Amino acid sequence: MKKSRWFGGALLAMVLTVAGLVAAPGAAMAADEMQAYSADGYYQGYGSAYWANAGQYSPFRACDNGSGDGHRAVGYIWWQGGGLIERHAAGGSGTCSVSVNVFIPEGRWVSMQVCERNGAGGQDVRCGTIVQDIALKN
Repeated sequence: MKKSRWFGGALLAMVLTVAGLVAAPGAAMAADEMQAYSADGYYQGYGSAYWANAGQYSPFRACDNGSGDGHRAVGYIWWQGGGLIERHAAGGSGTCSVSVNVFIPEGRWVSMQVCERNGAGGQDVRCGTIVQDIALKN
């Protein structure tokens, strides 16, 4: 009797493990958030931007992170056959811009970049690498 309980418990654990491994990739693909960063490192003031990429109307925002450096973070998002949206995190380190829902049709290439700027009318500096992905279906 003890052997059959042990075997039954082991079999149940194996089934749950396999089921979890099979289910996990699909769950992870439900959303494909894009992230971009300015050129400064973690211990300096740096900017970041996020786009949820969880459907056609996904939120986009820019954030000012790290040590205070007097710069605002400016996030850009643009897409194939579309326009350009710019968001400013101007409240100092630890703040983000107000999110804006961006309509990007499924299957379009999406690009994002983050720069730092001294003031609203200043020039972009310390721009990070452009990141790209494909817009997902809702």
